Amino acid sequence: MSKISEPSISKQEPWEAPPKGTRTAFFLITSLYWITLYLYVPVMSPYVEYKGGSLEMVGLVVSAYGLAQLLLRMPVGLWSDRLGRRKPFLVLGFVASVVSSIGFILSPDPWWMVGARFITGISACAWVAFTVLFASYFPPRDTTRAMSYISFCTTLSVMGSSYVGGLLAEQYGWLAPFWASAGVGVLGVLGVAWVYEKSHVRVPLQPPLERIRSVVQYRELVFASLVSALGQYNTFATLFGFVPTYAVGIGANKAQLGTMSMLSMLASAAATLLAGTVVAPRLGARRTVVLSYLMMAGSTAILPWIQDMGLLYVTQTVSGFGRGMAYPILMGLAIARLPDSEKATAMGL
Repeated sequence: MSKISEPSISKQEPWEAPPKGTRTAFFLITSLYWITLYLYVPVMSPYVEYKGGSLEMVGLVVSAYGLAQLLLRMPVGLWSDRLGRRKPFLVLGFVASVVSSIGFILSPDPWWMVGARFITGISACAWVAFTVLFASYFPPRDTTRAMSYISFCTTLSVMGSSYVGGLLAEQYGWLAPFWASAGVGVLGVLGVAWVYEKSHVRVPLQPPLERIRSVVQYRELVFASLVSALGQYNTFATLFGFVPTYAVGIGANKAQLGTMSMLSMLASAAATLLAGTVVAPRLGARRTVVLSYLMMAGSTAILPWIQDMGLLYVTQTVSGFGRGMAYPILMGLAIARLPDSEKATAMGL
């Protein structure tokens, strides 16, 4: 592995401090965004089985989320950079999430859920705009710190929504988390009006292919993208994929599925806050990422031998901590050296 260090800042546009309260308002909108995306995730895989889907079908539903991002996240980043605006894509994210939740509710069979989950992936593409807009509220030298803060907010939101989603399903049935997700998404659409974005002058940009070639010349971006891809595979194959189904197989109820997700996200939240402010400044970016992935790998390797929910809680907590340490570092590396006009494209990659 080549040496990774905090990149120097080049080609940056002048930075202007945002109005007072901007970051707080953005944290609230970010929380709504991740709540609407993840309220139903702890029960989604078992729900697919409940509706008659096989494990292969569970895999299709889970992977449809990633397929949408594979196809559309880069175009969303390119489009956002070309417009020089981020807020319209925040609205897109909330609207797509509402449509997806309603799609799950109305799905007559698991095949319809594949389509609904694909639409959730379209919603997740908006995260490109979220991260770049929040980074603009900080000086370029503080990009990694900004990513730690927004990742902390993200993880707390996913943690809380996962726990509440499990409780809703336990108390009110399978569809309750999906209805709640749709309601939160509507609140998010309305709340975007309070998000601050400084005015941009739309400037001519390179053709899309030339712009992609331009951003992939940044070594830190390529490294962060490849390593993040491996981490995403681990996360969605385990915590957001087959671990809930495995947990049901060893006796977990719906509330325990929410608890498992909550513990993993709580650990991840703590790690995201520590990563850019405490751990990486002391260990360095490279060692922090290596340590993070060792924690994720070890926790995953022992899963087939676990027959007790207590031990399953422990593995997902350790894995969550590792995941939380890695992602802010990788997100910061991805965009720190790039000018504002290319950051959404880079984050899309």
